[in-house]
Amino acid sequence: MTKINLGKVTEFQIGKPRVVRAGGIALVINRTENGFCAVANHCPHLGLPIANGKVEGNVITCPFHGSRFDMCTGENLDWVTSFAGAKLPNWSRRLMTMGKKPTPIETFQVTLENDSVFVNIPTT
Repeated sequence: MTKINLGKVTEFQIGKPRVVRAGGIALVINRTENGFCAVANHCPHLGLPIANGKVEGNVITCPFHGSRFDMCTGENLDWVTSFAGAKLPNWSRRLMTMGKKPTPIETFQVTLENDSVFVNIPTT
């Protein structure tokens, strides 16, 4: 693991996710009431950026297909519910999944040290 400094805790506002690059990976960092969460900036459905998705607490919604993820655990909470913001009827959801099964989003461990925020990136 490589530990990368992302900045001071005070640079991150609660409920205002930020996109950062760490170790060549684009991440979405979210500060919540309970701490920090980090996910890869791509939805596992089609790999599109998730950073502009709606964030409520520690849940982020893909702006393209409505998939919802827990940013702290990576758990998939709902899979392909909309297309470009328009809600999909249940019969068409199977079509939009394009055969892909619900998949968690990749998460990264965030730690705090001396008022600084660090993310752990796997080394290859």
